[in-house]
Amino acid sequence: MIEPIKMAPCPFCEGPPCMEARDEHGAEIFEGHQFDADDEHPCFSAHVWCHDCGARGPNIETLTLGCFEQMYDLQVADVMRIAVERWNDRHAKARACYDAGEREGLNLWPRGDQ
Repeated sequence: MIEPIKMAPCPFCEGPPCMEARDEHGAEIFEGHQFDADDEHPCFSAHVWCHDCGARGPNIETLTLGCFEQMYDLQVADVMRIAVERWNDRHAKARACYDAGEREGLNLWPRGDQ
């Protein structure tokens, strides 16, 4: 049994998070989805999105996980869990860039210098 993980609310509107996973053809799949036995490395992806405002977390793909993170033979539930962890792990790492832009008036639209 998979250990439950609580999804954080949307960082923008506090709306409820939803999970979505799709196969390589765009068809929706679920946690227990079984791929054909002859499909050695199935390609699929998962992401969390906000039901209220539509904000999306990162799209987690099996191909990318294999190529860049050396994670192979993942089940749909594994990829969904990674998507939830990355949705929950949002932080203000780039806040210093935003603050620097604020001091220079770069966060305005339209900018006065254009």
